[in-house]
Amino acid sequence: MNIRYNGDNIIEYLIALFDAPESPDLESVKAVIDTSPFPLIIIDFTRNTFIIRNKAHIDLHNNLVKNQSLQDMPFLIDSKVPYSVYKDNIEKATVPFIEEHIYYDINGQKLVFELYGYPIIDKKEGKHFVILHYNNKTKEYNILRENEDYQKSLQGLYNSLPGMFFRCLNETNWTVEFASEGCKELTGYSPKEIINNNKLKYSDLIHPEDKQMVWDTIQEAVRKRRYYDIKYRIITKKGPAKWVSEKGKANYDKFDNVVNIEGFILDISEGKSAEIKLKKELAISEAIAKISMELLKDTVTPIQVSSLVQDYIKVFSQSSFTLIYTPDENGKSYTLYNHQHDDHILTIHTENLNSNEKELFCHLMETNDPYVQNEPSLIFLPGFAEEEINVKSFASIPAFMNNKLSGLLIMGNSENNYNEEDIAVGQRFINMFALGLFRLKAEESLQEAKSRAEESDRLKSLFLSNMSHEIRTPMNAIVGFAEMLQDTDLNREQKNKFLEVIIKSGDNLLRLINDIIDISKIEAGQLKFDLTDCLVNEMIADLETYFKQEMIRQKKQHLNLFVQIGHPESDFALNTDCFRLKQIMNNLIGNAIKFTDEGFIEFGYKINQGLIEFFVRDSGIGIAPDKQKLIFERFGQVQEAISRNLSGTGLGLTISKNLVELLGGTIWVDSFPGEGSTFYFTLPLRISNKQTLTKSCESTHETKPVLDLTGRTILVVEDVDTNYFYMSSLLQKLNCKIIRANNGAKAVELCKNEPGIDLVLMDIELPILDGYKATAEIKKIRPELPVIAQTAFAMMGERERSKEAGCNDYLAKPIRKEELISTLRKYL
Repeated sequence: MNIRYNGDNIIEYLIALFDAPESPDLESVKAVIDTSPFPLIIIDFTRNTFIIRNKAHIDLHNNLVKNQSLQDMPFLIDSKVPYSVYKDNIEKATVPFIEEHIYYDINGQKLVFELYGYPIIDKKEGKHFVILHYNNKTKEYNILRENEDYQKSLQGLYNSLPGMFFRCLNETNWTVEFASEGCKELTGYSPKEIINNNKLKYSDLIHPEDKQMVWDTIQEAVRKRRYYDIKYRIITKKGPAKWVSEKGKANYDKFDNVVNIEGFILDISEGKSAEIKLKKELAISEAIAKISMELLKDTVTPIQVSSLVQDYIKVFSQSSFTLIYTPDENGKSYTLYNHQHDDHILTIHTENLNSNEKELFCHLMETNDPYVQNEPSLIFLPGFAEEEINVKSFASIPAFMNNKLSGLLIMGNSENNYNEEDIAVGQRFINMFALGLFRLKAEESLQEAKSRAEESDRLKSLFLSNMSHEIRTPMNAIVGFAEMLQDTDLNREQKNKFLEVIIKSGDNLLRLINDIIDISKIEAGQLKFDLTDCLVNEMIADLETYFKQEMIRQKKQHLNLFVQIGHPESDFALNTDCFRLKQIMNNLIGNAIKFTDEGFIEFGYKINQGLIEFFVRDSGIGIAPDKQKLIFERFGQVQEAISRNLSGTGLGLTISKNLVELLGGTIWVDSFPGEGSTFYFTLPLRISNKQTLTKSCESTHETKPVLDLTGRTILVVEDVDTNYFYMSSLLQKLNCKIIRANNGAKAVELCKNEPGIDLVLMDIELPILDGYKATAEIKKIRPELPVIAQTAFAMMGERERSKEAGCNDYLAKPIRKEELISTLRKYL
């Protein structure tokens, strides 16, 4: 046999061999087949066996996840088609065929082969051969599969993002070749409806006013081979226009011809509407700012303001005419501002209106809400020209100042129906006009207020000057005499005299500070009252004793002091804040002594019609009628005090007035210059239940036995050395044992480990653990142990806070000896 393999197509060579008249040399054929890198076998179906099987096929067989027998080899391993079917199909084949076979290797990798079959039939001997040639298509298959997966992912991405991805031709119809599913939400049309102009062209969706701009912008970007970014309007399937943003770029072929345009279209209607509204809002704000600037001018007039307001309203509401009516003070006439006419201003008297004008006009004036009519009608408005009464739409908007009608805006014949936005804009401008009128009408009041403010400022300056004097005077005495006490040559009488001056100066300074604290509490709304049962007659007697001594100190013992009691029973008690009641009386009596040089002082109370009326009368300088309201205001007494060279802050009557009113009463004065003054104040007559009567107004002059604390232990919690030195010096005279803790944590530890502690004097402002928290911890350990709070914070409701923290009592710094002893006596 002379057929030789020339290295070209092995299949043609094999077919030629089997078609030759002589039987092929199988060994030679096998040698040729083994050179092929592709699996190749020749099957003899007559004998159902391999004639030849090359090395590549054997390697494939060995590499599969399952070794197959001869019968299994030609078939799809994952196929459910029986072998007999495949065998029948191959045996019956008389022409070449191609099949796809899928195998899995031992690593589980999917292998895809194209199986080329070439049947060879020897009719003489009845032999049936098939040459099977395997072509590995796994790589191409994987690439195709990856591409399909990519396309699916890309399509999923397109569908998940808002907006529409597209590909279209670069022509006036913008014929769409591809559109993502977002097309439906964006335009109302499905992709199928617009692709290849199935139902409509995309160009038909573009707003007519924007078509040319879209074309020009995209063509310029195409010429420059650049991306484009364009915003325009489209008409959706349901009708409303949408603002969209389109970004894209043209694709070119190798000859620089435009193939198509690809891009993305996004709905920006909401943002664009916001942008339009923002621009309009900025324009409105600018207009209002200009009106505001006009209002700041001294020469501004109502006509100028109304002209600006009406001009702007026409622009922003697209109205053809506007009117403004303002009511006069009497409520029976109105002023019309109509800039369609030369006279601009017209006075309208309601009694002169005809029935048609009065019906609508009065209705609009009495309506608190805007009124809108968007239908053509015939309206009658006073002062409105004959040719202008036929309107297709109009709206009225009232403006109010202090709950009174201040102006009414009429706007009409807008290009569009009036809506809520037009009403809101008109409301802002008519409010500006009303504000302008209010400013002009209030000019005289402002001038008067300015004068009062200047007077108040002057009095404030006097107050500060006087305050400086009031503070420096006692401080000068305290510092000066304290330095003189260092002189070792002083005898006991001199030292006692110096100490008396220092103590009195300290009292004056403390009284000043208390006044400032009280007025601050009142203005901050933090003043709280402690309502108890107050023995009124005892309080009056105590005041009498005290002020007799005070008159001697001020060298006014020549004055007569009288007291009037309004209830005969000695235990008559009033349920009120006894401390504040006594403070009011102290202020009033102190002022009476200060401003009286000759004559008498009288104070007391009487009961009248469910009220208790206290009074303080003097024969002093008196008060002018025009000053009688001023004296109850802050700094009101300063001018008088300065002019007479008297001491005082001018806060006493202000504090008294506020205290009386907070307690539910009223205070007033009856006076005339040179004839003296009588101050009255009333309080609700709340008589206490005598069965629960407690002595609330303790006499400051009651003599009590000396307190001896021998055998008692007191813990002083104080981090400031000077404060501890003062407290320990007082306590040592009471014969008690003193323990110190300089922080809250140490105090808790001592109370836990020292059961002999009988009482704790707890400072509030402490390091590590403050006094409130320390008290709370101590009360957990020893709830029966008395804890007395001591603090310099007197303004912020410290007494209430200390009680809430568990403190049994409260002492405000500076702590006086008598207060400390009285408190210790209560608990020890």
